[in-house]
Amino acid sequence: MNSTLPDANRDAPQDGCLSPGSLSSRTIKSVNRQAHLQLADEQRQAMIENFDMEVEDKIRSMRAQHEADKMDLVLKADCDIAQLPKCVREMPLLTFLRDYGGDVAAAVRGVLKIDDKGRDSMVPLPETPFVIRARRKVATKST
Repeated sequence: MNSTLPDANRDAPQDGCLSPGSLSSRTIKSVNRQAHLQLADEQRQAMIENFDMEVEDKIRSMRAQHEADKMDLVLKADCDIAQLPKCVREMPLLTFLRDYGGDVAAAVRGVLKIDDKGRDSMVPLPETPFVIRARRKVATKST
């Protein structure tokens, strides 16, 4: 039955689809290139979406770490302030910095009205956390 059909109709598909034998090599290359470009576009889009998700996750992680660091810093500052003598803690910061140059021992002397000459040896002044840490560092370096 197919032998009676003309050559042009013999190569034509029966269901309306093109068969590989009816396409030229140029058409096949063009279709393959288009399919490859479409696949590459889909891969690029998927990579971009994946990258966006990773960036958002990293941002969330960094914000959480920032909050934790901020709370830790505030806690450390509160602990250091709590270790200061009460007379220095209650002093206005501007007075502490301007009149005593940020020196805790000098502020205590000023509040208690202790002069630097005679009575300093009679009244022991509390050590500040900074002085304690500095002495520990010197002690560990010498050992």
